[in-house]
Amino acid sequence: MQKANGSESVSIGCQNSWSSHPLMMELAKYAPRFVVTKDDCAGLYRKLEQGDVQYAFCSSISLVRNADFEMALPVGVSVEGTSGLAIWGLGSAQAQLKETIDQRVKILREVFRSAQVSKATDLKQALQNATELLARLPVPKLDSIPQLRLSTGASSWGTLSRILYKLVFGCDAYESLVRNPIDNSNPCIDFRVENEALQKRCSYSHLIDLSELWYRITELPFVSSVLQKKRKTCACRSQLSEVSELAEMRMQVEPCNYLPDMLPRNCLQQQIDLGGVWKHLSYRLSLADIRSLQIFLYLAKPLEKKCLADSAFTLSMMRWQQKETALASQQA
Repeated sequence: MQKANGSESVSIGCQNSWSSHPLMMELAKYAPRFVVTKDDCAGLYRKLEQGDVQYAFCSSISLVRNADFEMALPVGVSVEGTSGLAIWGLGSAQAQLKETIDQRVKILREVFRSAQVSKATDLKQALQNATELLARLPVPKLDSIPQLRLSTGASSWGTLSRILYKLVFGCDAYESLVRNPIDNSNPCIDFRVENEALQKRCSYSHLIDLSELWYRITELPFVSSVLQKKRKTCACRSQLSEVSELAEMRMQVEPCNYLPDMLPRNCLQQQIDLGGVWKHLSYRLSLADIRSLQIFLYLAKPLEKKCLADSAFTLSMMRWQQKETALASQQA
């Protein structure tokens, strides 16, 4: 890696999306100390795996897909509440389906609350309790299984979409969706993420915001990506933590620092309110973010074809629990 002012420069991969835009702008101010590479989720995963970058803001799902990946710093992209970054789009004829989803989410929220999932000392036991409670719940009564194009790509949003579908419509509906091709004769739930979600949201009659859905069920933010490195690489620079803190503060207090000269537009040619999107984001991971990550990875593991072995997954989750405990003691 090239030298910068007598020190080695650090290569960092960032997702080429509006959710990461303030972070990338702050990192660019430290050039050539930090060399930023932009790519999509799959590209970042590949670059980190092949050693083309030292660090990358990879999708959080990467932490259970690759045993060589680990969190470099408690830094990533955390989303709380309605963000518009991942949506299920519904047509005008699907109003009843949206109402069914809303009613089911209220029930799921009470299940997660009663199992103490968001704050239990033993998270694994709390999730097992929640699973047992869910197994006793009747699934929503529907004329046909809701159609959804399942995403198995590198994005954590795609995994979240599958988790939420299974929670909302039940295991049988999910398994049927996995086994059978999409029936185009039935209305389909349209899944969109990141920049495309922000642009296309205005074309739907009804919207389900997935970060809001996750928050309503778990009462926690959703962590879509985490700054990751491969094991046995050099230690991460402390400046990265400072950069993420600056970007987070500025995008929430003075978003004009990061607004482009030409604002992106949606499908109706209206300007997208990027400042409004950024108010729901954080780059420094909190205690609640670490807890949310653990819940997400536990729920994701059964749905993943390529995943850590059970022993490695258990060890990984124990490490995460140690991180959560350490962060809690720092904040006490």
